[in-house]
Amino acid sequence: MVRILTKRERVVLYIAIGIVMLSLGFHLVVAPVLQKNELLNQEINISKIKLKKYAWLLSQKDYIQNKYNSVAFNLNLADSEKDAIVGLLSKLENFAQGSNIRIIDIRPQSYTNIEASPGFQIDLRTEGTIENYLKFIHTIQNSPLLLKIRRVQLRIKPNTQVLEGSFSISQFSF
Repeated sequence: MVRILTKRERVVLYIAIGIVMLSLGFHLVVAPVLQKNELLNQEINISKIKLKKYAWLLSQKDYIQNKYNSVAFNLNLADSEKDAIVGLLSKLENFAQGSNIRIIDIRPQSYTNIEASPGFQIDLRTEGTIENYLKFIHTIQNSPLLLKIRRVQLRIKPNTQVLEGSFSISQFSF
């Protein structure tokens, strides 16, 4: 028993099939293209931010070079000792970044016998919240680099929850 659809039923059926086909076409073709476009726009924005940061660093090149030369001149270290200091500075920066602590200033001190223990000392000025400082201090104390925090001073910034910190960190060497 074959029933022929009325004209109105056929129109509704074609409209329903058209809507289903458009929906499938959108989800299978258009949506992935839009997602890829959004992802590429995010990558472009990240690249623009990085380029602005690099341009700022390039504009500060002379200042950074002068500061580096003054620190390197004051240290009078062999290349292997300088490499050790650079490695330690890098680790401290990673610890701070992992703890959401912003480093304002970082300065290695000369390679001397500090308080009768061999090694070198690094002075840090930082900003962060108390929770971030706790995480940072815990990371330093539990690192396998034999680091010791010699001095900690925290001050609160007015009208914020941000603390300014000052650290003296030393590493023992044998």
